[in-house]
Amino acid sequence: MKRLILLSSVSLAIAATCLPAQAQRQEISYNSTAPRISSTSGYDNTHTISVYTGMQPLSYLIVRPSDAIKVSDNIDVTDQSGRRVDTSITREDDRKIRINFSQPIPPGTNLNIAFRNIDFANAFPNRSFVYYDISGGHIGLSREVPYGLAQVQVY
Repeated sequence: MKRLILLSSVSLAIAATCLPAQAQRQEISYNSTAPRISSTSGYDNTHTISVYTGMQPLSYLIVRPSDAIKVSDNIDVTDQSGRRVDTSITREDDRKIRINFSQPIPPGTNLNIAFRNIDFANAFPNRSFVYYDISGGHIGLSREVPYGLAQVQVY
């Protein structure tokens, strides 16, 4: 009888260690002060992307559009009040656009970037998506900060 009790308690201990662990709830924190893409919109030949600059002054943005589109140098940047921001546009290679700001953009600013005269590389079906990879160069940081991948639905 002692042997049976010992054997069943050992079996129970082994079975308990072999059971899968239960998933534990993890708290996901959202940092509302981090640089990010706020919104996007797209019509015929104009795509608009809104970005929040975060809590560091911004000196430039890097935009990498998808291969499905050709972006002209006709790019307008405005702040949250609709005032035009003075920029210079350079292309570092065929797919990389650098938007340099003549004055650093203050922390906590919302910028609207309007890409005009978009040309599609191929026939593009209605209600499709194009993507823009966006990152920014902030003063006081040694590397570019990724803002994310902007998804623009084309109507």
